[in-house]
Amino acid sequence: MPRFDARRNRPRLVEPSYLASGFAAVALIGFLASYFAIWWVQDFLWGLGRPALTIVDYAVVVTAAVGWTVSLPAAALGIAGLLLYGNRQAATARPMPYVVSFRVVSRGQNELALLATVDSIRAAMKREPLFPYRVEVITDMALALPPGDDLWHYVVPPEYETPRGSLYKARALEYALGVSDLPGDAWIMHLDEESRLSTSLVRGIAVAVSEEEASGRLRIGQGVILYHRDVAHHRFLTLADGIRTGDDLGRFHFQHRLGITLFGLHGSFILVRNDIASEVGFDFGPVGSITEDAFWAVVQMERGRRCRWVDGFLEEQSTRSLMDFARQRRRWFIGLVLVALRAPVKLRYRLAIGVSTAMWSMAWVGVVATYANLIVGVSIPLPLRAAGNFVFAFYIVLYLLGMKLSLNLSPMRWWARWLHYLGVVLLIPVFAIIEAASVIYALLRPNVGFHVVRK
Repeated sequence: MPRFDARRNRPRLVEPSYLASGFAAVALIGFLASYFAIWWVQDFLWGLGRPALTIVDYAVVVTAAVGWTVSLPAAALGIAGLLLYGNRQAATARPMPYVVSFRVVSRGQNELALLATVDSIRAAMKREPLFPYRVEVITDMALALPPGDDLWHYVVPPEYETPRGSLYKARALEYALGVSDLPGDAWIMHLDEESRLSTSLVRGIAVAVSEEEASGRLRIGQGVILYHRDVAHHRFLTLADGIRTGDDLGRFHFQHRLGITLFGLHGSFILVRNDIASEVGFDFGPVGSITEDAFWAVVQMERGRRCRWVDGFLEEQSTRSLMDFARQRRRWFIGLVLVALRAPVKLRYRLAIGVSTAMWSMAWVGVVATYANLIVGVSIPLPLRAAGNFVFAFYIVLYLLGMKLSLNLSPMRWWARWLHYLGVVLLIPVFAIIEAASVIYALLRPNVGFHVVRK
């Protein structure tokens, strides 16, 4: 067994220090600055541009038209989400009597990551003991986990099968629902093996659960995930994942403000009451085992359940290789396509995920077209150019806000932070190409299992 040093592996606890009432202003100023900077760069290089003459010129115009038109609705919703954001939990968190289970699912292969997750939960709850809790760890293999009265460890038997033959994480989650003695009115916070709990999230959970119990709505909660923890060793892919944090603050925050699952849910950071989770379960068969979280979300939505925002941050980790990055995106893309086509709900509950997945598959086209036209300098119709600059400025803001949030309490010097921000902007076309390659990879090799990426 690998040695585990709790002091060395204990994560830094992230606090929402600047995400308060001023966030909307920061987002708006950043967006407007990016938007007008793009116009200025285009005018500086080419002015109004020249007429399209060659096949390359027409290709740039067509790809720009397709890419930016498809991406505009998602960008508009994302901007709305950013402008609606405000953190309330620090002032309103109070102790509550409801039990919360931090349910961690893992194959058990990355034992050090799992041990650090358990340690982070204990450390955060020690600092903010706002509610009774337990840690439930579900693995496919036996492990020597640190003992404690707060820890329940369930090992999924090799012979275990669900009635519908679910696989991977869905199988483990279904098993946990069956063997856990957690009371029905307890709440579950779903985590991955590399998740790290912050005290801000403990407070956010207390606020969310108290509000849902008081109102009786019992909505499903989710919030912001950070991916910066190993930035010193895996800088490039950490920068590439900055858009995921920005997307949480934008589109995903918008859907949770509406209370409707438009884009799906992350598999980690799902706060749900136990009896609500058990009503549906995670047994959707093999087709629902690729992105079991999104399958589960649309089934819950058809049953009348709604979602909400949870303040506070969960720390996770980016992939360590480009191949794992591509495999991760491939699984998400294929899984969401399967949700849109095969989830056992009426079309109106699947349609939004299908449309947003199609938009995601085309978003890279507009980014590449914008950068290509900085070189080609062909004239773009003004309305299309305005739409493209709007979407491109939105992407820039997502990356920058994601990085700012991730580096907010970093010990980096100020100039190092600005180098990261500059690097993100300059690397956006590279990130777009990688995201595009992942989608093409999914289309060429759609038969995918549940690949566990190395983190």
